[in-house]
This record gives sequence, C-alpha cells and structure tokens, in this order.
Amino acid sequence: MNLLRPLDREFVVNGLRLHLLDWGGEGRPPLLLLHGFTGHAHAWDTLSIALQPYFHVYALDQRGHGDSDPADTYNAVVAFDDIGGVIDQLGLTSVILIGLSMGGRNAMYFTSRRPQLVPKLVVVDIGPEISARAAAAPAGPPEPETWDSIEQAAQHLYRGNPFPGIHYYRWVASHSLRRRPDGSIVWGWHPSIKERRSTGDVDWWAVVRAIPSPTLVLRGEHSPILDRDVAERMAKELPRGRFVEIPRAVHTLHEDNPEAVLAALKEFLVF
Repeated sequence: MNLLRPLDREFVVNGLRLHLLDWGGEGRPPLLLLHGFTGHAHAWDTLSIALQPYFHVYALDQRGHGDSDPADTYNAVVAFDDIGGVIDQLGLTSVILIGLSMGGRNAMYFTSRRPQLVPKLVVVDIGPEISARAAAAPAGPPEPETWDSIEQAAQHLYRGNPFPGIHYYRWVASHSLRRRPDGSIVWGWHPSIKERRSTGDVDWWAVVRAIPSPTLVLRGEHSPILDRDVAERMAKELPRGRFVEIPRAVHTLHEDNPEAVLAALKEFLVF
C-alpha cells in the first residue's frame, strides 16, 4: 500500500528519542534518507513520494533536528549508533542509504563500519574535503534571529537559491519552523546542533576507501560545498564508485533539480 501521509514513528537509542517518517511499502527494498545540517525528515517528502512506488521509504530526523531529541554531541561517530539503532529496531537486514551533506557523511561512516547492511549508497553533495567556498557569506541579506511569517522565511531561502522556486520554499518552510514559548518564530532545529558540533576526528579519505558497497556520488553543478575535483577523486578511490554532476543545482540537489536527481537514482538503483 502507498500511504497518502507518512507514519510518524519513534525509537529510543541509547536514551535518545529519534523520530522517523515511514512512507510504507511492505515487501519493497528498504531505503533510508538522511537529511543535511539544520534539515529534517520532511525535507525529503517530494523525493519520498517519487520513490515510494519502488521502495519502502524511511526518512530520519537526526539528533537535534526535526522532532528528534537534542544531544550533547553531534558528529558522524555518534550518528553511527543512532542510525544503527533505528535500523536494528526496524528489523532491517539490508537498507539503501541516501544522505545529503551532513547526512551523506553520516551515511558514509555508517557504511564503512557496517557494509553488510548497505547494498547501495548515495552520497549527495558532500565529500572528505569541504570547499573553501563554503566559508563565503551566503548570498542575500543576513538571516534574522526570528521570523515574522512563513512567507518571510520562504522568501529568504528563495533569495539564496532560486532553483527550487518560491512555491517549494513556502511548503518546506511551513515544515521547518517552530514557535517558541514567547511566541517568536524560529527554525525547528535545536540550537545545540551549532554549539556542540564536532568533527569526530575522522579520516574521511580512509572512510571512502573502506566502503565496499556500490556508491553514487552526486554533486550540484554550482555547489559551494563539494568541489568537482574532490567528487571525481571520490569516485576513483571508492572501490565501486560512480560520479554524476547534477545541472542547475547548488547543494540541496533533490530540491534544485528533482528530475535530474531522480534520473540518476533510477539508473543507479535500477527501478
């Protein structure tokens, strides 16, 4: 059955409550989506709908994001336990992983440690090295501490990257904001994700070389995060790597150019 709305599910891993969206699809290959930094599970909704007829799609709110609990530490090493705990509690013995940015690194680290669980991996616009351009100030005016409305937040996102269109941003902003007890409107992620983020002391090129699963590396044509030469090197150093560049895309590729991303996924995942 294809659900019209995802099921909200909760799991407790090492005392941490983690929220998961379950799009249904009993008997289909399981597929888990991992969002980027300051993102959330609903940011995958449009891709989840496209993948739903072919996979049992899950999307996880990672620690401190969406409706999952905040934590003391944020990095790929601690995310390993979160992801593994959820997969184990779901009873999955095999699951395709697709991760964007922070979620891509978390998926890479997980797959390098538990490759028997991941038949295929998709890494979206992230690599062992972050582009020097990532430190540049974002386009447009600075972000305010609070928002007056969903529309104001949507317009701010649109100015930074117009590819998804204002209609998409209005929708995703409506899932990305929360109201504080004092009535002010802020992003839904917990402040601790920026205060307690760490690298986890990981050798990312060693992680890349330790991933035996077939891996697709997707890069946005205009990415300020993943340089093309790094993406090309990843595809060569991965034991079974493939690289595809997505045109008319910056960083959130499935939002910027959804049809091109879907075409790349169809070829790689064979559906």
